[in-house]
Amino acid sequence: MTRGSTALPAALATLAVSAALGAAVAELARIEVVLAEQRRAASVALAACDACAAEAVAALPVGWDFDPLLAGPDGRTGTADDGVLATPAGCTASAGVAPGPADPPRALLRLEARAGGGRRALEALVGRDPAPGIPALLWLGAAPGAAVSGTLALDGADADGAAASDSAGLGAPGDPDALDRWLAGEGARVVSSARTLPALHSPPPPLVALAERMRTAGARGAEALVPTGTPPPSLALVESDLVVSDRLFGAGLLFVDGLLDIRGALDFTGVVVATGGVRVTGAGRLAIGGALWVGAPAAGGLLLDVAG
Repeated sequence: MTRGSTALPAALATLAVSAALGAAVAELARIEVVLAEQRRAASVALAACDACAAEAVAALPVGWDFDPLLAGPDGRTGTADDGVLATPAGCTASAGVAPGPADPPRALLRLEARAGGGRRALEALVGRDPAPGIPALLWLGAAPGAAVSGTLALDGADADGAAASDSAGLGAPGDPDALDRWLAGEGARVVSSARTLPALHSPPPPLVALAERMRTAGARGAEALVPTGTPPPSLALVESDLVVSDRLFGAGLLFVDGLLDIRGALDFTGVVVATGGVRVTGAGRLAIGGALWVGAPAAGGLLLDVAG
């Protein structure tokens, strides 16, 4: 065979190799496009699942443990709705018993979301914040509506340094921006210190459950409030409206299952709870070194009526 006779086979071989390489490159490009689309779908679904988890956790009721959550909407364990959670469209979630010890209380959330052509599932271990209540001076069961005709002074600075950070002035189930606008709209009638943080959104305080726990604990009554000095911290449960006509002092947790009506003066260190609202008359004064929790008013009822 002469040298010239090998040129055509060599050219054909080169062409075949080039065609094979071209096909391989095209296949790799196709695979990369498919993988990129799958990665995009997975990212979209993961973001949706994260958002679902955030909404599910934010909607959990305030409390001490997760027993009501595990029992489901009907409040009974062993039924079909155990652990069922309300979720946004495209997402499902359920709650179950968390592995490990029962204390501190935890729950295991299982979530699945479909979005952007993808599907992602995750498990989240949820626990309770050990700090009592929310980091706010006023924890209201509804957004405040009435104006303050007296003076309301808020100081979120932690006096003894026990808290991790300063407190917000107000927490309520409403838009935080709207709550801040309400505070600003009150002008000089509501005075917030420089260390008082902006308002925050929160569910209403768990007043019914708290009252039951206080009954179980054998809380004292209004006699826990004394006319002089500062008594040791205690639990005080008043199962009706409480009218303060003179000057009283108290410490610990005061729960008024009704209206707290301040016509004299009340100095309290700790947490004051009023399920039926708080009224401070023009001659009254309420000073709390701690927090005030107020339940949502009934139709026509009041939340805060501060004239003093």
